[in-house]
Amino acid sequence: SSIGDVHRLMGDYERALAFHQKALNIQENVKCNLLYCAATYMNLGETYGEMKDYTTALTYYQKGLKIREEKLVKTHPDLAVIYHNMSKLYFSTQNYSMAMKYVQQAVEIGQEKLPATHPHLVEYRETFQKIRKKQ
Repeated sequence: SSIGDVHRLMGDYERALAFHQKALNIQENVKCNLLYCAATYMNLGETYGEMKDYTTALTYYQKGLKIREEKLVKTHPDLAVIYHNMSKLYFSTQNYSMAMKYVQQAVEIGQEKLPATHPHLVEYRETFQKIRKKQ
């Protein structure tokens, strides 16, 4: 999945998807830690999001979120990451109320668990302001 993420960052989405799917197939067949599957779902969601296939991206984000919400405490920083990603996805589809819902959750977790200057928290706040301007 990490190799797929590198391809995504280089803009080679087809190769990224192939590596993510290969990782997911392995993870599902060897009964590994579900949090690894959640990370792969997140990577698939990011890739589909960058391809502007928002429906498929949301499906993968929701799968990853379901696992993370079941396996992690409600204030875990990994939940903030997925909330933020979902917020950006909803923003891209102009669903500003859902975007705001998720970014608020990301900001709340970030403020509780991260230092004020942490890059993730800074990004969550920037996304919050961007969404607020659209509402």
